[in-house]
Amino acid sequence: MLALALTQTCALAADRVEITIIGIDGEIHENARASLSLNQQQHREGLTEARIRRLHEKAPEQIRLAMQPFGYYRPQIISSLKPVGAEQWQAEYKIDPGLPLLITRLDYALSGAAADDAEFLSGISSALLHEGAILDHRRYEQLKSVLVRQAAELGYFAARLTEHKITIDMQNYQSTVLLHFDSGPRYRFGRVNFNQDTLDPALLSRYTPFQPHDPYSLMQVIELQQALNDSDYFNAVEVTPDLKNLADIDVPIDVQLYPRKRNKYIFGIGYGTDTGARAKLGWEMPRVNRSGHRLETAYKISHIGDSITGTYRIPTGNPVTDQFILSISNSSEQTTTSDSSKNIIGASLAHGRGRWREVLSVNYQQEQFTVGNDEGQSSLLMPGINWTRVWGANRIEIRRGARLLIDVRGASDAVLSDTSFIQGRIYAKTILPIFEQSRLIVRGSAGTSYTPQFAELPASVRFFTGGSQTVRGYRYNALAPQDSAGQPIGGRHLLVGSVEYEQRLDTDWWAAIFHDTGNALDDFNGALNDGAGIGLRWRSPVGPIRFDLAWALSEPGTPWRFHIDIGPDL
Repeated sequence: MLALALTQTCALAADRVEITIIGIDGEIHENARASLSLNQQQHREGLTEARIRRLHEKAPEQIRLAMQPFGYYRPQIISSLKPVGAEQWQAEYKIDPGLPLLITRLDYALSGAAADDAEFLSGISSALLHEGAILDHRRYEQLKSVLVRQAAELGYFAARLTEHKITIDMQNYQSTVLLHFDSGPRYRFGRVNFNQDTLDPALLSRYTPFQPHDPYSLMQVIELQQALNDSDYFNAVEVTPDLKNLADIDVPIDVQLYPRKRNKYIFGIGYGTDTGARAKLGWEMPRVNRSGHRLETAYKISHIGDSITGTYRIPTGNPVTDQFILSISNSSEQTTTSDSSKNIIGASLAHGRGRWREVLSVNYQQEQFTVGNDEGQSSLLMPGINWTRVWGANRIEIRRGARLLIDVRGASDAVLSDTSFIQGRIYAKTILPIFEQSRLIVRGSAGTSYTPQFAELPASVRFFTGGSQTVRGYRYNALAPQDSAGQPIGGRHLLVGSVEYEQRLDTDWWAAIFHDTGNALDDFNGALNDGAGIGLRWRSPVGPIRFDLAWALSEPGTPWRFHIDIGPDL
């Protein structure tokens, strides 16, 4: 809106001329000021009184021209210039913008295949221009740009603006907008040419999100490039539509692939208050053979235990989401609540189900454990299934997103197992923007187990909680039902919830305040333990690092504990 009585002044101490524009505001005011030669040259050396007066005389016409793109063609401008001190001047421009020029007639025509293409039309806003609206040249140029961009993204490579002009009748104060766009035919995807000699072309073709003769889409070209980049088979990927070698309306797609080295070595160190100091040493073969099989091995050691794992992955179906996985591992863990040593061999099938990721698995596990007064050795054949879904594009630092995990597993003493149980668990986390520089994080998890012989369940299958990722203010896995000696022995059920508010301090630092509650329970009516505190978040080069000072509100004396945690938001 125009503010007829608004005055905006921008004067610097070193300005030769103080310029005041009255009667317009916002973008019109900014454009008018920027267009003034007087404003542009007032810091120029040798700006004499005579030159100031000449530039001032040009100002009304420059303001008129600057207002026309916004639809104002008949402004009334009263200008004045007067000295206000030694070599200082004041220029004032009082503007009555008058009535805006309206679009009297709009001649907009879309021809070619795009006229019946719902995908093309969905990206074009018909509200940009209409008869009776103010003649805003920015909207006119925006509509032209949208048409050209939409055509390029959807494969209308022969598209062109056949007619486009604005006619203004100043005598009758009317305008006509003419805009004709001929899209021509929509081109289609042609053959995809993979330029490489390391992987089976049949595997690479399964990364392609389109088929030959499908309508061309730049988004699908980008999707193919991202999928190949994320495959970890290649150092670099270049996907290019070959517009010079068209076959009728089919566009060949040229894919240049630069393979990674055959072996990949990994070394990392870290620290977390739950695990203490930790290190990882790994060796991977991202490409075992032409079928894209992958081998991964890793040795991890920390203050509370160590593990060695081997994983063999075979791409299946859609290799972006689907794979068959064979794994073997040996691990040991000694915490303040339990000791455990286990060997696992397993197989799983992971695949996409719509927007969900589903994993079917079966693991054979042998575990030797000590939990409180319970001590034993168990063998379990555990089939399981879990579903995961993530909302949000950037899991490292996200303003709005969510994660949901549902997991079910079990065993039967009739099939290679010492005991029977069935267990379900659900975990949810959501991140919501509150204000421009803050966000709310809410998470919760719940689990339940059914078993006739709980004492025979190994430590890895019992529920514990407490620590930097669950209920802060308490030791890692310290919250659970206790035996007669007061030692946590794990629970049949799990309930955990958390609410956290984060406020940005600067580019890389955030402050946080939080409240956690939860416990591992033998009965869902059991008491929950509360923790609360404050924290700092650092968006480091290796990912978010969280520093928390938390108080155990349910403990006598409310003792405090410092937590450090590293990892993505989701």
